[in-house]
Amino acid sequence: MTKIIGITGGIATGKSTVSSYLAELGYQIIDADKITHTVQSKGSKGLQAIIDFFGNDYLLSNGELNRKKLSRTVFSNKNKLKRLTRIVDPFIRKQISEEIRRAESQEINLLFLDAPTLFENGYQLFCDKIITVYCSPEEQLKRLTNRNKISISVAIKIIKNQWPIEYKESLSDFSINTDGLISDTRSKFLNILNKL
Repeated sequence: MTKIIGITGGIATGKSTVSSYLAELGYQIIDADKITHTVQSKGSKGLQAIIDFFGNDYLLSNGELNRKKLSRTVFSNKNKLKRLTRIVDPFIRKQISEEIRRAESQEINLLFLDAPTLFENGYQLFCDKIITVYCSPEEQLKRLTNRNKISISVAIKIIKNQWPIEYKESLSDFSINTDGLISDTRSKFLNILNKL
């Protein structure tokens, strides 16, 4: 039986660092962010559902989703964010389920589900154990503004639309602080991995 471990945390808290390390160790990872991009890609049913609600002005000239424009819209309006989630969640959930079935058919023992909004979207129901990755609010803001090339005010809006990290930690089996060196994060993660 495949054991599924959820990895969650706020945006820009170090989930990708942990997932990259897992990949180096040879583990299979379901990346909810990549699935989200896939279900919103050009020509997809997910993209069509988004455009049906938000309108054609959210398309780029090449037919791709204007992700920056959509992000600005949904992170400044909670109702539109909820609507977007309701639109794309069935497509994401279906893809996650398919990847889990594939892993089970391959008799993979340990499978990781990397999802920043694991709890917000109910994906914890797929998981046997959950690890929350976090860092200080100052570090999170710095990482997010640098990585996404956005202003501090936009970054704060994005962070505020996610559940508080303390709440996610309270629902999790393990947590990792990623404020230090990457080697420290890896060491902490190895300790958790040995307990799974």
